[in-house]
Amino acid sequence: MLRNFRKAFQGNQTPTAVLMMLTLAGMVAYLAPSGKPEAADNVVARVYGHEILKGDWDLNTLYIQRSMGEKARTEEGLAYAQSTALGMLIDKAIKQEQADRHHVIVTDQEVREDLVSMLKRYEFFKNPDGTLRPLAEIDRILQSSQTSLKELEKQSKERLIQQKLNAQLGNEMPVDETWIDAENRMRNEKISIEVVSLTPDPAAVQDPGDAKLESYLKESGPRFQQGPRRIIQYVPVDMASFGNTLNPDDTALKSAYESKKAEYSELKASHILFKAKTDEEFAAAIEKAQKLREELLKGADFTKKAEALSEDPSAKGNNGNKGDLGWFKSGQMVKSFEDAAAALKEGEFSQPVRTNFGVHIIRLDGRRTKTFEDVKESLRSELAQERFASRAKDKLAQLRKRTGDRGDMNAAARALDLQVKTSKPLVNDASAQIEGIAFPGMMVNDIFKLKVGDISKVQNAGSTFVVFKVLSELPSSVPPLKEIRAKVLDSWKSNEAKRQLLERATAQLKGGDLKALGGEVKAVADTTVKTYPEAGSLSIRKELLATATGQISAPAWGNDGKLWIGKIIARTPAPSLNFEQRRTLLAELQNQLVTKQLGAEVQFMETEGKLRPGFSSLWGRINGIWINPKISPIEQGDLGE
Repeated sequence: MLRNFRKAFQGNQTPTAVLMMLTLAGMVAYLAPSGKPEAADNVVARVYGHEILKGDWDLNTLYIQRSMGEKARTEEGLAYAQSTALGMLIDKAIKQEQADRHHVIVTDQEVREDLVSMLKRYEFFKNPDGTLRPLAEIDRILQSSQTSLKELEKQSKERLIQQKLNAQLGNEMPVDETWIDAENRMRNEKISIEVVSLTPDPAAVQDPGDAKLESYLKESGPRFQQGPRRIIQYVPVDMASFGNTLNPDDTALKSAYESKKAEYSELKASHILFKAKTDEEFAAAIEKAQKLREELLKGADFTKKAEALSEDPSAKGNNGNKGDLGWFKSGQMVKSFEDAAAALKEGEFSQPVRTNFGVHIIRLDGRRTKTFEDVKESLRSELAQERFASRAKDKLAQLRKRTGDRGDMNAAARALDLQVKTSKPLVNDASAQIEGIAFPGMMVNDIFKLKVGDISKVQNAGSTFVVFKVLSELPSSVPPLKEIRAKVLDSWKSNEAKRQLLERATAQLKGGDLKALGGEVKAVADTTVKTYPEAGSLSIRKELLATATGQISAPAWGNDGKLWIGKIIARTPAPSLNFEQRRTLLAELQNQLVTKQLGAEVQFMETEGKLRPGFSSLWGRINGIWINPKISPIEQGDLGE
């Protein structure tokens, strides 16, 4: 409903629109009577009026976790999956809003026709006479594969919206005849060239001194301007802080070994797979598997049967594994498969085992368990790390509790025998450096999320745990030379090395001989501009098209930072395009422009939406990006980043 109001508000040229505005004004008191209104617990985020529900978030999180393996079971893995899932849903909502703004409409009839067309491409959705099975039956088949007809309908609608949006904008893209002809030349004109690439050497350029660098910094100020910089107080805790107290003795190691023994056990198995997706296919596959098992029990050769019958592609041919899966640990295989294999004795064959891949006959080929001595040292390191993490978190949690949300960390740190450090001004960049923190990039994003004066929760920054307080924020500016001298010097040397190289190459080319440049002359025959790797540089691409046969091009800088000079030895003109080829090329170029435009729009809408965290006002509800504050920090992760 809010979205309908917004459309009326944006086009308020009629008396009806005025009435809508009055109604909106009355709704403000209802929607935001005082302070910050609360959202329903099932609304995780609101993106330009599109609600993201907790059920969708949970489902997408689950899909991502399934692709992560054992990492999904950790606290960090869960945070990553939740953050990624919400980021994907926010992106999808932005694209939905984008389609609304471009007035793209997809009807239910169009969705149904597209869905039916898609389903008809798969034989297991058809009856024996080729007609489509009843939708209820198709939905049951899909649900057995952990999806649904409703989900396919959503995907179909999203796909149709994107197709319509691309087509609509593509017709508006200004691609003229000159561009089409140039693109045809780049793709189809054959050229043979001789090329020299020269590398500038900044290391050979001397430091010009502060006066020259000050002048260069003044001239190039915008290049060195930095966004807001923040200064933090931080308390790091590393393993060295605990000395030898983290090292476990043999008793602790043996106890840990016994508790983790299952992790050190491995099975070796082979299998023969009969693929299946529908109930009918599973029934047929089980029947085939049972018959095969009887043959194996009578002495049939397993490897030959695997190569002949298995529908696992890796079992086939001279390079196939003949069904051998090698050694695997607990958690590496589908649970039903793993449980069946673990229940076998060496050399035994399983009953037919059903998984989401189909039906398997499994042969257990071996078992092994690493001894205590095999894992002793790795276990020692693992236990020491676990103890360190536990103690470091506990100590910093005490610091955090004594300090409060915005208190003074110094007194609390002294009481706990911890050291408080102060950082240099930091920019919001993953490459920022903080003394004593090996991987500060993990912290930087949170440093700029907090308000000045706020204290962070316990952070894991690689091999160090840390709590920090945002002391102050410096405005966007060009820092003084003393703060960024190394960066300014590197930039000046790079520019000077390029200038000197270009000047020298231009003088040497006056004789018309590439060899005079002193670099290796390489020949490239019968290539196109499109396939020539160096043509990724716009300036090189321009020279390849513009330089006449027999002539040497002007020097051009490549994307790799090298100076490129080429001589055109021969050209074979591109064939003329017929009407259909020209139309196809036009559509392709328009689609490239549409993709760039839509990508830029999405990025802009994401940036703008975050500036209006969408729940503090009525306009924000429908014109911003808001994330439910009831989501815990671990659930929020790096949302939107």
